Amino acid sequence: MVFGNHHDAWVNGADDPLSGQVALGESARALAALLKTGWKPARTIVLAAWDGEEWGLLGSTEWAEAHADELRAKAVAYYNSDTNEKGWLGVAGSHALERFFAELARDVPQPGGPGSVLDAWRDHQRRERQRDTTTDTVFTIGALGSGSDYTAFLDHLGLPTANLAYGGAGQSGIYHSIYDTWTFYERFLDSAYTYETLQAQTMTTVLLRTADAPVLPFEFGGAARTWRRYVDEIGKLATKNDTTKGLDLGAVRAALSRVDTAAAAYEAALGKLDGLTPAQITARRAALSAVNLQLARTEQVLADSAGLPRRPWFRHLLYAPGFYTGYGVKTMPGIREAVEQRRSAEAQAEAARVAAALDRYAVAVTRAAGTLDAALR
Repeated sequence: MVFGNHHDAWVNGADDPLSGQVALGESARALAALLKTGWKPARTIVLAAWDGEEWGLLGSTEWAEAHADELRAKAVAYYNSDTNEKGWLGVAGSHALERFFAELARDVPQPGGPGSVLDAWRDHQRRERQRDTTTDTVFTIGALGSGSDYTAFLDHLGLPTANLAYGGAGQSGIYHSIYDTWTFYERFLDSAYTYETLQAQTMTTVLLRTADAPVLPFEFGGAARTWRRYVDEIGKLATKNDTTKGLDLGAVRAALSRVDTAAAAYEAALGKLDGLTPAQITARRAALSAVNLQLARTEQVLADSAGLPRRPWFRHLLYAPGFYTGYGVKTMPGIREAVEQRRSAEAQAEAARVAAALDRYAVAVTRAAGTLDAALR
């Protein structure tokens, strides 16, 4: 797996990006200390300090493109950080990782207590709900568009990806300005470096759990539920004009139902892992390696080598930055943007491509479920 944060800045860069880079460095120090005790990760951990991010994600993109074949063959996840400050946990990325991060948030203690960072997040959401009744109090992760170094790994290579940071407690207004200084950061954003420490603890836990998990921590039912919401959104959007109101999303919905079935089969197989002792799991390491290889490649089937219309570098069919939205994400972008631009034929064609990708996903998850079931017998 790869964990990266950029180190170049527009001006002083205390918050963006050094708050994330310093925490990454502390994670590196913690992993080095563990290595000295004799621990060795079951999977390789690559730590990256990217350059050229502010110039257009140059460092991470060139590295990802140069190592594309090796990453597609071997990488199990790309984790990214950038800015970090006082506030609440925020995660966005591949939705097969949503349960993993919910469990992580449950287990990481909130500084000063009581409870976990998940408890703190829920308390914040409940307060927000008093102002906005649509605010969700069930932990979810968001979708990624662009704007940081995860872009090449998710949008181009189709790797399982997540971006993680704490923040939201204040609106500083210093982004990409000369005021993004150490003095400002220490005075207003994280005076005691509490959230710097918390970010390092959280990301180190992410790395340890991913590195040593006997089976990669993916869950597919929640992903299907999230993607079904995207389809519902697009369906409602399509009915708002005469050009696209005839859009047929039946094939996409049917493919999502097949993902649901595959996810249930996978969960049934995974449940057998709980009944095994560590020694029994170790004895099945070779068989589980085959399962993990299949799991690591599930996200890749959601990418299409032809890319999105008029921008072929962006290959993921479920997540991409909008053509006109800068960093902002468009989910199921080929369909959604065709509807927004009233290109009815293109919207239907993109719906067929998304349905085909989801069918590939269902097949990949079903195959992983079968391999896992056989490995745990």
